[in-house]
Amino acid sequence: MLKELEKKLRDNHAAWTEDNLWNAFAATRPGKVKGRSQAGRFADLVALVRFALEQQPVLAPFADSVSERFNEWLMDKAKAGVKFDAEQLAWLNLIRDHIATTASIDTADFDYSPFIQRGGLGRAAQLFGDQLTPLLEELNTVLVA
Repeated sequence: MLKELEKKLRDNHAAWTEDNLWNAFAATRPGKVKGRSQAGRFADLVALVRFALEQQPVLAPFADSVSERFNEWLMDKAKAGVKFDAEQLAWLNLIRDHIATTASIDTADFDYSPFIQRGGLGRAAQLFGDQLTPLLEELNTVLVA
C-alpha cells in the first residue's frame, strides 16, 4: 500500500516526495515536527499520513515509533515471563530495524541481508521454532500499529 501511495503522490504531484512533504510540515508546524530519518524514508510515509490525518500529535520518523513500541513489547514479554536469549534478542533487533525501514516483515525477508548473513530463515526457525510465524505477525501488528 505504501508503494501505491508513493506512486500516486508522484504521479499526481511530482514535487510531493517524502522529503518535500516532511519539509513542508517542518516549515508550517515547526513545533510539531521532530528530525528526519535517513534510512527509513519510505516507511516515513506512515508517519506523514498519520500526522496529516491527526492520528499522531507530532511528526517523527517512523523508526522512532517502532523503537518505542519494540521496547514496550519487550517489557511486556518480560513481565509475562517470556525470556529471549542473546542470539534471539540480536535477531529481534534485526527484525525491529527491518520493520522500521520497510513497515513489515515476513519469512521471505530472511533470504536477504542482514538475515542471510546470520543463517537466514533456517537459523530463525531454529531460534524461534514454531513460534516464528506468530512472532512475526505479532511484531508486524505491534510495531506498525
